[in-house]
Formats: sequence, structure tokens, C-alpha cells
Amino acid sequence: MSVWDRYSDEQRNEYIQFLQVYGALSNLFRQKKGEDIPHLDSKFQETIFAKIFNCQNVDIGNTPHDVLSVFGDKRIGIGLKTWMASKPSFQKVMQLKRYQKEINNFQDDNEALVYKVSEIKNERMISDYERLGLSETDNIYHYITRDKGLFNIHECAYPLVDLSNLQITDSTHSALTWTDGRKDYKYTYGDSQIWQKFDPGKKDTLLLNRFDIKIIEDPFTFLLQSYLNLTESVYEVHDDIVEVYLPLYSYRSKEVEEKSGLNAWNAAPKNKGSDTVRPLNEVYIPIPREFHKKFPNFFVENIFEFENYRNAYQGEKKDRPEVRFHLQLPNGKEIPALVTQDNMKGLQSGSNVEYDENGKRFGQSALGQWLLVDVLGLKERKLVTREWLQMKETDSVRLWRKKNDYSLINIDFAPIGAFEAFMNDDPIPQNEE
Repeated sequence: MSVWDRYSDEQRNEYIQFLQVYGALSNLFRQKKGEDIPHLDSKFQETIFAKIFNCQNVDIGNTPHDVLSVFGDKRIGIGLKTWMASKPSFQKVMQLKRYQKEINNFQDDNEALVYKVSEIKNERMISDYERLGLSETDNIYHYITRDKGLFNIHECAYPLVDLSNLQITDSTHSALTWTDGRKDYKYTYGDSQIWQKFDPGKKDTLLLNRFDIKIIEDPFTFLLQSYLNLTESVYEVHDDIVEVYLPLYSYRSKEVEEKSGLNAWNAAPKNKGSDTVRPLNEVYIPIPREFHKKFPNFFVENIFEFENYRNAYQGEKKDRPEVRFHLQLPNGKEIPALVTQDNMKGLQSGSNVEYDENGKRFGQSALGQWLLVDVLGLKERKLVTREWLQMKETDSVRLWRKKNDYSLINIDFAPIGAFEAFMNDDPIPQNEE
């Protein structure tokens, strides 16, 4: 069964209607008259797909999957794309500029270069599987090709590259092309891009729907009249989500500290005189004091009042008041978490009273296991640095919750520079696609 078939008829029809409406407005975006191929903006496609099919938008800039669909216990990552013409063509699928120095070591050996580029692509894919709780086999590309007066909706498999079956098919001064027997790929030297060939004739590719687009000759008059009609009635926009960002580094030093934050595992043993090292996944996310001053009501209603109440507590340490809630990870798991330490400076997982399905008490390692080990791929006791994070194309996390609900907070990675932009009230940057 295709992923498309898992959605209801009502959802599919509504999705197509939105695409038809957007395509009808194509003349808004044209500088030349007479073009018959309808326009479709990829960000609109992404937004409307997530809205209609109740998907989670999981794109944080240059990540492999744009949206996440959940069907019971099956989680499917979906890459969304659109381009003109339905004939087989190569399309950009991954940017590797941050790996260019590493890749350049293999410029004189085409076979080694193809293997290295394919390996990096797979590592990026697997990191997203861990982030989102995906399998290796169920993910897809959903793409729309645009011909004269037509939109065509396709779906195809989105696999890892088979590293054991790489075969170079072409080599020029500007690009290297290869196949793994299932998909055809190309790496272009000038922009460090991986391209994939999309071919509607492949057996793992389905044509889901084809429909006409009737382009409005004068969309400007249409839009203005529609807006004037809309403003004649009173309406309200309700924003029920509160969103913030936190750094994965020290806001003051601009670096990941050697014995705290994501390197908390490198701190001295908890028991004085002990040689027992801390677990690699024992971390916390730094919360700058400046953040609390600007957003005192995100984690609890007035964190400074709570801090005074906690500091005045004189009972047993295990019963000390903490700001407790659950973190919703993008892989579907929920873990207990808290804001703790002096000056309420640390966001970490852990609970004194809650247990997992195996009866094991949650510890500080649950967040670090997902964030640092599973997704970012730290496998050994190597200090995390800001530069290392930026190679992973992140240095911040995004947190959001419903208004007036402090019990559940969602978390995901954010693009490089997101926290600094957030604190300065600037637009959140997007990593280069």
C-alpha cells in the first residue's frame, strides 16, 4: 500500500484543491506572460501537506525529511519536492558544503569519493531516523512535477544508498555520477550537492494523480477582491502555541564548556574519590540567565518566584521542589524532565518518581542518549565543541508547548544561530537547503 492510500479520500481531495488554487495564481509569480507551466512554491507544498494530512513538520533546514506521518505504530519520513517537467531528471537532494574539506581528500580517487559521499549521505539519513524514530525501509519522496496546465503527484521509495553495490556511470570535470542498482546519483563539485535521478518509469515510483490547473489571467484583481470580502467579516486568529529556543553551548563563552552542558559526562565523578566516569549520555541543555529574564513564564509561571520558593526549602534533598514536566521527543517518545541546578540553569531528563515500561527509573541520560548519542552520533569520549555541532548543522534546540499547559513540552533541533536570533528578536535562520 502506498502512503498516499493511507490518507482518506477527503484529505487527498482537499490537498489537490489547495494545489489547484495555488497553481491558478501562477501569474502572480511570472515576469513574462505566455508561460503555461503552473507555479508551485516548495514551502507552500510542505505547509499544506502537513496541514491537510495532519503531519508533523520536521524540516529544520538541511535535514533529509520534511514531514512525518504517523499511522498507528508506523512512522514514515517524507521528503517533499517539486519541479517542472515529468521526464526523468536529476534533482538536488542533499547539501554537503560543511563536509567539503573532508570530501576533498578523495578528489583523486573517484571510487573512494563516491563511497565517501554515499557514506555521508547515509549517516545524515540514519541520524534523522534516530531523531524521528523512523525505520530504514518505509520512508518516501512525495513529489509533484509540473507540465503545461498540469500537476502530477508521484511517490517513490527513499532508501539508503547501498554501499556494497556502487558503480560509477559517468565522470566529468564538474560532476561524478553513479548507481547502487536501485537509484542513480550525482555529486557536483562546484556546489557540493548530491543529486538523485527521479524517473516515473521506475518500478518503485507511482503516479498517484494527475489533474488540470486553470491559471487565472488576472490574479491580482482576484486576490484584492477576495481580501476585501474577507475583511468585511470579523475574525480572530488564535495562537495556542508558545515557542522558544535554547543554545547547546554557553551563551557567555559561545563555546560548549568542557565539563558542563553537552560535556557534563566529562565532569568529575559524582562520588568524591571515585574513579567511576559519568555515562557518555549524561548531559543537560544550558539555560542562560538572560533567557529566564526575557521569558520567565515558559517553564513555569514566573520562574523567579519558583526559584525563591525552592531556595527556601529546608527538607530532604530528594523531595526538593523542581520544575518538572515531560519532554515530547520527535521520535514519538515522552520522557520526564526538569529545570534544575543553581540559577535554574539546566534542562535535563530525570525523575525521582517515574519509571519506564521495564520498571527502571528514568535518569539524566535519557535526553542525552537521544540528543547527543543517537542523533548527533557521539560514540566515544570526545569533547563536544561548537564547531562539531555546526558540522552537524545545529547549535540550538526549539521548544514549544500549548498555552497554559506546562505539563508537556516538545523539543527538536534548530538551525545554526537560532538561539541568538531568537534572543535578538530576529527571524530564525534556515540552514541552506
